[in-house]
Amino acid sequence: MSVTQIPARNPAALSKKLLSMAVVSCGAVQAAAAQTVDLSEIKVEAQADADYHARSLSSPKYTQPLRDVAQSIAVVPQALIEKQNAQTLEAVLQNVAGITFNSGEGAGGVGDTINIRGFNSGQYGGANVFIDGVRDSAYYTRSELFNTEQVEVIKGSSSAAWGAGVIGGAVNLESKRARLADASKLTLGAGTADYQRLALDTNQVLDEDRGIAFRLNLVGTRTGVNGRRWSERERWGIAPTLAFGLNSDTRLDVGFEHLDDRGNYDYGLPAAHGGHLETRQFGGRISKADGVKWDSYWGYRNLDKENNRSNRFRLNVEHHFSETLSLDNQLTFAQLQRDYVVTTSEGTYLAAGSNGSGRRLVGVARHTENDTFSNQTNLKAKFETSGIQHTMVAGLEYTREQLDQKNGELRFGQQGNGTTAIDRANPPSRFVGDTRIADISHVNTESETKAFYWLDTLKFNDHWQADISARRDFWSARNNRVEYRDNEDGVLGAWTPGTAAKRGKPAQAPFLEGVNDKLFSYRASVTYKPIEQASIYIAYGNARQPASIGSSSAGGINATDAVLSPTDGQTYEIGSKWDVFDEALALSGALFRTDMKGPILVDSSNPFSERARVGFRVEGLELAAVGNVTDQWSVFATYAFMKSRIIEDGRMRGGQFASPAANETGIEVQNTPRHSASVWTTYELDKHWSLDYGVRYVGERYIGLGRAAAVTESSRALVPDYWVHNAAVNWQATPEVGLRLNLVNMFNEHYWRQYNGRGFGIPGEGRGAQLTASYTF
Repeated sequence: MSVTQIPARNPAALSKKLLSMAVVSCGAVQAAAAQTVDLSEIKVEAQADADYHARSLSSPKYTQPLRDVAQSIAVVPQALIEKQNAQTLEAVLQNVAGITFNSGEGAGGVGDTINIRGFNSGQYGGANVFIDGVRDSAYYTRSELFNTEQVEVIKGSSSAAWGAGVIGGAVNLESKRARLADASKLTLGAGTADYQRLALDTNQVLDEDRGIAFRLNLVGTRTGVNGRRWSERERWGIAPTLAFGLNSDTRLDVGFEHLDDRGNYDYGLPAAHGGHLETRQFGGRISKADGVKWDSYWGYRNLDKENNRSNRFRLNVEHHFSETLSLDNQLTFAQLQRDYVVTTSEGTYLAAGSNGSGRRLVGVARHTENDTFSNQTNLKAKFETSGIQHTMVAGLEYTREQLDQKNGELRFGQQGNGTTAIDRANPPSRFVGDTRIADISHVNTESETKAFYWLDTLKFNDHWQADISARRDFWSARNNRVEYRDNEDGVLGAWTPGTAAKRGKPAQAPFLEGVNDKLFSYRASVTYKPIEQASIYIAYGNARQPASIGSSSAGGINATDAVLSPTDGQTYEIGSKWDVFDEALALSGALFRTDMKGPILVDSSNPFSERARVGFRVEGLELAAVGNVTDQWSVFATYAFMKSRIIEDGRMRGGQFASPAANETGIEVQNTPRHSASVWTTYELDKHWSLDYGVRYVGERYIGLGRAAAVTESSRALVPDYWVHNAAVNWQATPEVGLRLNLVNMFNEHYWRQYNGRGFGIPGEGRGAQLTASYTF
């Protein structure tokens, strides 16, 4: 299929293109379908839109209903995503308590950095975001979910099901797929912050007898951020899927997604704590720097950017040999091209007497390309041994991920920008001079995963069952290219190997051709079912993460990665799940403890191997109520209490781990609030009107100070807690036409949605409104 390029800077042209594509596609599909849409069926679907209770997970590895899965799992369905008009992964995950977000740092990149139960999915979790069960290792901002059916959050150490990493948990995005039902919806949105959106989701049955169906998703969006100046993005995407044999024993599903996402990047505001702008001094609660406005933009809108272009192809084949035996295979190829330039507003550069007093800092540039090839095969069997019923999944996975990354800087430097004192209330938003970028380092790395796994649910009788799973990973990573070059007054030097010293910086650690790890992970649980609609369980699972998993995603594998043991995670959990009110409302609760330790040095003879050994512990309670309380009242509510502490903090000195300082153990893990909660509730007044209200609370939490710094007693600051209130009003004028008004941050709460320990934070979205019109046909 050819993809027409839509002009990114012309919303009118973008809308016309999408409308023409929608009309042509729908006309061709309807002609082939040769059947009439039943409007009464559409009315039934509309009444079910407020059902937030998911019954199962999308992965074939999870064979039981969600209430019988012995693990804390939250599923944010498409119905809730639509009600909230949530378009980014961060906005969707705000519905799940116990998740927080980290701010990127210039040298480390920008993108989704997610903490699940206090454990960073990038640094300690191995980029634990998945799309259709395949690890999406690229580090970028997932700002468009037009082709996402639901978002699944699996909590706790889970390498046995998901692979390397997954210490605190994993996030899986399930893509939309064709189905045997005629349904189409066109939506048009407008709102504050220059918000404009046009989207189409159409599914048509082409041949019911043969089970052939086609689905097409289109989107075009232009939007800023409420309460932030000069922050805007433009996106367009197309995602066709075609399915065969949906009503037969052999099924084939093929899907493709293209997304073009362009805009500038907002690194937030300079911040102060304890009355100081100096970022490495212990202080109190974080606040914005004196004279700085909440809506001010501290980047350069003609320089800073984050442009992403992604393509994703998926082929699923499934064959049922019998009612008890089936085989499925998923082949995936994904590519992401990404360019970004960021300008940071570090507090130190505004402090009196500091280096660069009264000046600002121009950030860094990156160009990355991530390629992922993955094939997963699952054999599912049901059988009985000695009166025990088994539902088993045995599988094989092969995944190859490659990263090509160029790191750059302004070729001719700051050229006078930011070298004089600036007005904090009105900082300049345009860079004056030459904005060309010089690439000064180039890294090409790749990793390979070969794995086999086994998962089995054993049902002893109507009340007792056990789940056992195990996985063996053969992980390898290697450098294909690591080199540097100088840039002096715009004159570029020759590329030199990675072992050489870069101008003005110390020599790099010796780079290796490759490293290898063998990882074994497992999980076990016992479940008691007092009645069919309930379960009470106890579970244990571990996680294994190779030291090179972060390096292969961020900039090269060196000698340290070869001599460090994998990071270990383990989770203990006791919980219960109950489906009440005729199984319309799901109640769940769990007590948990997750420990993370590592990595551990195994070769002290290497001078580059001095690396901290750390240990974290997070334990707490999670509660959730999801579904329909009555026929008119729906709710999606989650709460998390997390008590965290550092249980080990030793650093190599003279080949031996030094004893951790007494005041470093026992303090809280960074960015892990004790209390967090999220509630979204919908009430249908009648068949035409419904009201929605949402409130989100995130408690205060500590953050480390300095670049990539950990929390210590002498170097940390407190990020304040916050409450955010949202609402929506829905009017279903006819079975085909509906209007929805979303109100965002109604009380205009000023808060930090992300904070960086180098003295700047990103404010949360301010007050705003969005009006969406939908036409179902």
